[in-house]
Amino acid sequence: MLTHAGGAAFARPEINIAHDTPQALRRLVNDALSNDNADTFLASRGASGQLEALAQRCCDMAFAESDLAARRTVHRVLHDLYGLHLSRPHPGLTDNQYSIELLRARRAIEASWMEWELGQAGPIPANVEPEAIGDAIKSLWKTHCGYNHAVFDFMKTDASRPQIIKYFTTDYALNMRFYDLIVLSLVGIDEDVRMEVAHNFWDEMGQGNPARTHVRLYRDLLDYLQIEDTPEQFVDALGWEGLSGYNLLLYFAFNRRQYFRSIGALAITELSDPEQYAKLLSGCRRVGIGNDQPSILDYYSEHVEVDALHGDGWIDNVIVPVLRRYPGEAQSVLEGAAMRLNSSKAYWDWQLADMKGAKPVPSVALAGVN
Repeated sequence: MLTHAGGAAFARPEINIAHDTPQALRRLVNDALSNDNADTFLASRGASGQLEALAQRCCDMAFAESDLAARRTVHRVLHDLYGLHLSRPHPGLTDNQYSIELLRARRAIEASWMEWELGQAGPIPANVEPEAIGDAIKSLWKTHCGYNHAVFDFMKTDASRPQIIKYFTTDYALNMRFYDLIVLSLVGIDEDVRMEVAHNFWDEMGQGNPARTHVRLYRDLLDYLQIEDTPEQFVDALGWEGLSGYNLLLYFAFNRRQYFRSIGALAITELSDPEQYAKLLSGCRRVGIGNDQPSILDYYSEHVEVDALHGDGWIDNVIVPVLRRYPGEAQSVLEGAAMRLNSSKAYWDWQLADMKGAKPVPSVALAGVN
């Protein structure tokens, strides 16, 4: 995704709505993003309003017609539009963060996508008492078809070293953004829940040690495995499933009206990581990753230890106090948890299929990733 450019001239795209909608949407978004002012660019090409119409048609294909290529396109577009709000500060940033045309397209995608997500969530209990919300979340988690997913058992017992290494690249996008998600969850919250979220933030920051921040630990792991830190390539390699899981947490974080769903989704993340990462660590050691340098796996081992406390802490010290204040929002909390569970399962299904379908890497090539 380009966030600034010199405003090169583009011909108005010729679009075949029946057959070329996903490609046309991606092309038009990329062209708009590569200009300093997307709205001016679209207006000058006579394309104002066209972007929203393309996004809506692509969403119809993606969600109503189950066109998976279209679904990947809308999620990649959404990923790039969210990136406008997350780019690092540097000279020459564009005005496109609040482009009216891009925001309209984003809202069209979000509305269609959320309607589909809610349809996948199934019946969600309403009127759950605040003190019962922890049991309700854990029940939803442990009875979900994605609980104890086979991809982690596969990595524990059967996956090859290259297959496990591939997992680290597909897991990159969300792991590198979790700091931002915690920061966004601090915005505007009530005083009595700030401390728990602040503890999460402090752990993300390595409790004040720059060498122990979670982002630094993850980059250390990539360096150890000689994996070049290429975010755009990692994103390009994801299916719609991985993009959807990433987008879901950002959608919740960026939209204030989704706050209650957001804290439900984050609770599931904190609850599920320890069990899953323990299996991943066993798999890493089985194939020799980190055996010569155990600390290189600290990103995952720390989540096994710390998130075991964060899960219950998030429920007891964030969700319960919030629901005591707003008891009618328990269903929204559970909806967020259910949507996170569904997106995680889809992502793990994709990962497992990708791992099992991947051709083994010849042994001579392993020297490049050892």
